[in-house]
Amino acid sequence: MAKRKQSKPSDQALRDSVERAKKLAMMAASADFFPTFASLTEAEAYSDKVGDAYFEICYHLEGNMNLCIKAMHDLYANATPTKRQKMQTGVVRGFVCPEGWPRHPKTLVATLLAFARFRNEKTCHAYTVNEAMTALVLEKQHDGTMHDAEYDSVSFEPTTPADAENVRRDLLRLCDWVESRLHYTTHASWYRAPDCFTDNPDKEHLANIGIAQRHLAKFSERDRKRWEGIHERAAMKHQEDLKTWGTVGKVQYDPEPRTWTHPAVDGLIIGLWPLVLRHNWTYPDLLRVLDKLLPLPPNSSDRRYPLDSVESLKVHCRTICGLTKPNKGKSVDGLPAGWQIAERLFSRSSESKQ
Repeated sequence: MAKRKQSKPSDQALRDSVERAKKLAMMAASADFFPTFASLTEAEAYSDKVGDAYFEICYHLEGNMNLCIKAMHDLYANATPTKRQKMQTGVVRGFVCPEGWPRHPKTLVATLLAFARFRNEKTCHAYTVNEAMTALVLEKQHDGTMHDAEYDSVSFEPTTPADAENVRRDLLRLCDWVESRLHYTTHASWYRAPDCFTDNPDKEHLANIGIAQRHLAKFSERDRKRWEGIHERAAMKHQEDLKTWGTVGKVQYDPEPRTWTHPAVDGLIIGLWPLVLRHNWTYPDLLRVLDKLLPLPPNSSDRRYPLDSVESLKVHCRTICGLTKPNKGKSVDGLPAGWQIAERLFSRSSESKQ
């Protein structure tokens, strides 16, 4: 690992942080062990101790995903009642792989490999990355580009400039799929837990603690411990204000969800949008793919809103899902390019939920 320029410890807290990271590194490694770092210093010290930059990269990755979630949350929270703000506009690209980054091409390879490794960790962000990586792999299998980027297995240096560009292309595409999944999570949360989108920051924070507590039994051990730390700090802060603190229990037991009229359609539209953008599907193209993925119920011959017409679908995409096509496309006869990826991706999603 390249040696980093490190500043002198300024206080005891910094020295303690490094010491804690070293102790973490002494723990026996196991498939279930994925440490939580309180600071970048801890992540760097741990990576140095075990000789693996993966943990430092993951620290940045999780931090960037938190920033992406906050940005998408704010877009929903600040939207007008009649129209959603524009979504899936490259937010994740801007945080994870911005223009001009990195200085060294090997960082692209190391970051993409870290994503591929991180997808198997037992933590909430890893589940999102796993869904996005699954979509990217299906897409690359369909395109025949699974092995179009060579690099040195020791230094991570791409073999040629073309290989570096292919790695960057894949990392950017992975960002698109991550953004689609984060968008869906935000969209679903807006319906399921309205208090998480209030203009009162304290209430909003406590509502998020409450909705997490509602699903705590499903959390991994790592995520549960992180939640416990957040819960404890919030309890200390609001111990003199039991009325405000009551938001946690209220949201846990009854989040008072909004009426969500078209969850299945919304899930598909949001999930398919990376394909819409890449292949420049028109709304008629998208409607034909949705018709294939969402067959009519038994004894029914008529489509209902928003799948009853192209215009209905266009309005629904814009006002409910916040999705607007930036470029005008040309409709094709039959199903558009990339529809096989959509079919494989969402048939896998359906099977995993059964």
